[in-house]
Amino acid sequence: MNSSMYGAGAEYALHSLLTLATRPEPVSVRDLATFQKIPERFLAKIFTRLKKAGLVEGIEGIAGGFALARPAAEIRVMEVLAAVDPDRTLFACAEIRSKCALFGTTAPGWATAGTCRIHAFMLDAERVLQDFLASKTLADLVCEFEHKAPRTFVQETGTWFQQRKDTRTRKVAPSALAPSLKARGT
Repeated sequence: MNSSMYGAGAEYALHSLLTLATRPEPVSVRDLATFQKIPERFLAKIFTRLKKAGLVEGIEGIAGGFALARPAAEIRVMEVLAAVDPDRTLFACAEIRSKCALFGTTAPGWATAGTCRIHAFMLDAERVLQDFLASKTLADLVCEFEHKAPRTFVQETGTWFQQRKDTRTRKVAPSALAPSLKARGT
């Protein structure tokens, strides 16, 4: 069984914020969820946390949605993770050092004095990870994404979100949207 330090919420949040960082206008949670094929209800809960943390702002109205509350270069990846998955730790020490079969009912002082060395080691590793995540911003993710994704994908993404917005604001029938995108299965 594969277990990760951060859950799906962290992945959903980072992908969604990456999309917001590349869009000039607000994007609805429904459109973000549909675009990424992820559960809308779960994404809405994530955006509640992101808004509470001051990372996104809600824009009211039929053309509204969410936008970044600050420029992407000012939003640290660690801030996003802390907002979505608060209190995550790399390691949870269960203090098994006092339970060795050789100790009987009471562990000697040397065995339990101070911080468990394994726990201390893992805390150091966690600090390194957190420092790394705090050094990276959404703008860094956008830059890496733009180097990977073909320019046509970025353009088609913009068209897709604009057509979704047009559907809401002009009541355009969904069947009239992006025939070229539908033909390619995107």
